[in-house]
Amino acid sequence: MSPSVQATAGVAAVVDDRVLLVRRTDDGTWCLPGGRVEFGESITACAQREFEEETGQQVELTGLLGVYSRPDDQVHQYPDGDVVHFVGVVFEGRAGAPAGPLAGDTSEVRWFAAAQLPSELMASDAPPIRDALSRRARPVID
Repeated sequence: MSPSVQATAGVAAVVDDRVLLVRRTDDGTWCLPGGRVEFGESITACAQREFEEETGQQVELTGLLGVYSRPDDQVHQYPDGDVVHFVGVVFEGRAGAPAGPLAGDTSEVRWFAAAQLPSELMASDAPPIRDALSRRARPVID
């Protein structure tokens, strides 16, 4: 399959230097809750839907963290060989009430201390996580 570019939306939920991450079932990496925008869906609706599907919790979006598109950070090869260049819009948000079961592409949900992020972190999520934990001015355009 040829490389593709996809619009994605994610949510960085950070509380007291802790980050909420989900473990992917396809490659075992940890990442921010998020995913591809569906046809006819707004970027905010996508972020809320993906967060709920992947964490089993609702989310209150509190602001725009940034837009991430640098090829050095935002190109990912999936286990099936697909190569995708993400243009990611990442929001900051607060995790809310439980909303339902986890989606089939999520095997685990866990809060991580900033100093103890997992080594199996999806590379494209490292920049937004770094920015979410920093005092860098928002929104970040990278």
